[in-house]
Amino acid sequence: MLCRQPMDTRFTSLFTHSKDIFFVMDMDGVILHTNYAFRNTFNYNDEDLADLNIAAVCHPADKERQDESQASLLIHKKLIGYQSRIKAKDGCYFSVIWSVILNEDDGLIYSSGNTLAGMIGQPENDIVQHTIQSLNEGFIVLDANWDIISFNPAFQAMVNVSLNELDGANFMEIKSLGLTEKVESEFQLSLTCKKSIQVQYLNEYSNSWLRINIYPYHNQLAVFIRDITEIKMQEWILELEKRVLELNAMAQYTLVQSVVELLTGIERIFPDMICSVLEVDDAQERLYTLAGPRLPQDYSNQLEGLSIGPNIGSCGTSAFHRKQVIVSDIENDPLWADYVYLVKPYGLKACWSSPVMSSKNSKVLAVFGIYYRTIREPNDDELSIIERTVNILRVLIESKKTEDNIREQNNRLQTIANISSHELRKPVATILGLVNLFDNDDLQNPLNKEIIEHIDTTSQQLDGVIHSIVERTAYIKAFGADA
Repeated sequence: MLCRQPMDTRFTSLFTHSKDIFFVMDMDGVILHTNYAFRNTFNYNDEDLADLNIAAVCHPADKERQDESQASLLIHKKLIGYQSRIKAKDGCYFSVIWSVILNEDDGLIYSSGNTLAGMIGQPENDIVQHTIQSLNEGFIVLDANWDIISFNPAFQAMVNVSLNELDGANFMEIKSLGLTEKVESEFQLSLTCKKSIQVQYLNEYSNSWLRINIYPYHNQLAVFIRDITEIKMQEWILELEKRVLELNAMAQYTLVQSVVELLTGIERIFPDMICSVLEVDDAQERLYTLAGPRLPQDYSNQLEGLSIGPNIGSCGTSAFHRKQVIVSDIENDPLWADYVYLVKPYGLKACWSSPVMSSKNSKVLAVFGIYYRTIREPNDDELSIIERTVNILRVLIESKKTEDNIREQNNRLQTIANISSHELRKPVATILGLVNLFDNDDLQNPLNKEIIEHIDTTSQQLDGVIHSIVERTAYIKAFGADA
């Protein structure tokens, strides 16, 4: 018997002799004790269970519900009828109904459970049964009246309805699915025309996108339901990036317009985000607003010329250290101690800032800042979009700067051409004319002295023109070396 920490003696006898599945874990989810029924059911030995976290053997689709249940356990100290799927050593999943107690005396969590026979009305074939049980997608079978004949644990987790409530429930009446009239009509069409159908829709109840595949069989429907919110977000982000890069390539679009288009698109995908981009000056000393479509204008005005330094909010600090700065609670973070008064009137509670480094990593081009009106830290999706946005901003800023440099280079080349064709030709022509007037037969001719003086003056003018050309050429060479 796995046993690494003394447990409450009141539970020892029950733990040892119970035919129910029984295990004890600490507050971090590390399994400390198991009984014979646990090891026998899931085929684990003591070595397999050493330092094992319960999360490692729970089905991935149950994670969100598991987090919610853990929060409820901390409040109520017990859970009755909690269902989850546990992975056995051979990879098969067992659905288990648990009774869970948090014992405050020893700070341990005691769980006892019984395996379910499986999905209600599930097929007899073991392979099909195991596959359906293990799916991350919700699976149900409906009759012609839309009553649920059978379902798998993933569907139950998706709709967050108890086992008893789902048994024989009417699919169309499950509120958490947020079914629309269009979706309901697709079900009717599939049943009537015996036609397989796929439909996607926004579930406004949970603000998530669902994809439903409907397969008719005799007078029943087999239905697979998948949450595709993440897939849809990736599609939207790719579409946004493509559009912004295309716009930025157009000469008539300024950098500000391109960045505003990018930030507006991100805020549509992530409605709680308030995005901004602060550009860094050439001296790498100050920040200036490039774009912030939803940031309060009065607040943006106060950021103009903000210094870069080690304790200057999120953006100033990010630019100074050249690394991401996550401030989840502005009001209580020392980085904002001298600036919290700026954001308080606008209800901004969190600010995450990331530097946009040049492609050679030699300087900070800008800082991408995200504000929230709630205290919070970024999740994986938000960290991903931040990284992608920083990369896009680098491309936008550097491409426009390159365009500006090329335009400046062309202007200088045009100036050189104008100097060569006009300003340079004039003194050269003057010198040639004066040389022709020079009296070679009578070197003492007084006019020769005047001609030499004119040649000297014109030569100095010519030297000034050549110097101007050299200066402009040097700039072009320097630009070429930087590029």
